[in-house]
Amino acid sequence: MIDSLSEDTCWMFLVRHGATDFNLKQPTVLQGNGINGPLAAIGQQQAALTGKFLSAFSFDSVYSSPMVRAIETAERIVPGREIVPVPEIVEADVGRWLGRDWEDIQNADPEAYRLHQEDPSIHPYPEGESATDVARRTVPALTKIMNENLGKRVLVVAHNIVIRVMVAHLYQIPLKQFRTIRQDNCCVNVIRYRQEKAELVTCNSTFHLSELNQ
Repeated sequence: MIDSLSEDTCWMFLVRHGATDFNLKQPTVLQGNGINGPLAAIGQQQAALTGKFLSAFSFDSVYSSPMVRAIETAERIVPGREIVPVPEIVEADVGRWLGRDWEDIQNADPEAYRLHQEDPSIHPYPEGESATDVARRTVPALTKIMNENLGKRVLVVAHNIVIRVMVAHLYQIPLKQFRTIRQDNCCVNVIRYRQEKAELVTCNSTFHLSELNQ
C-alpha cells in the first residue's frame, strides 16, 4: 500500500511541473532546458490542486529539477519545505528547435524533423539531446534518489521528456516509442522501489485536476 512504509522500500511520487505559457500555446512551443520561465496562472492552480491531493501523504524529502517551472510547482505542492535541486533531471536540450513549434519545425527543417520523429532515441533534437542522452542522465539520478531513501516517501518534480524516458525504462518500452507515453502537466506517477527493483504503480494520474476541465 502506498500509505504504508517499510525499511526496504522507497515510494517516489514523480510529478510533472504545472503548465507554462509555452505549454498552452497551440501548437505547443518547445521550451526544453533553454527557456526557464515561470508557471502560467493555470499551472499555479494545477500545482495547488496537486498539493491538496497529495496532502494525504507525508514526504520525507522533496526533490526537483532546478528549472523555475519545476521549483514553483514543488513549492506549491509542499509549501515551506526544503527542495533539493537535482541538475540531472532538467528537461531535454532541444537544440536549434528551442522556442519553435512542431508545425514550424516540420516546414523549415523537414529531414531532421522526419528522422527525429522516426526514432528520437538515435536522432536527437538538432544540436541538442536524444531520448537516449536524456535517459543516460535521468534514470541513474532518479534511481539514486530511491536508493538513498529506503524506508521513506519522496516527492520529485520533473519534466515531460524526463518522466517519459523513466516510464519507458520501467515498462521496458523502446526509447524509439517514448512519445507514446502521455504525461500531462501536474500528473502524478508513483514508483515503488524495493530490493533494487523499481515498479511503476501509477502513471499519469490527473483525477485531482478534473475541476479545471469542467
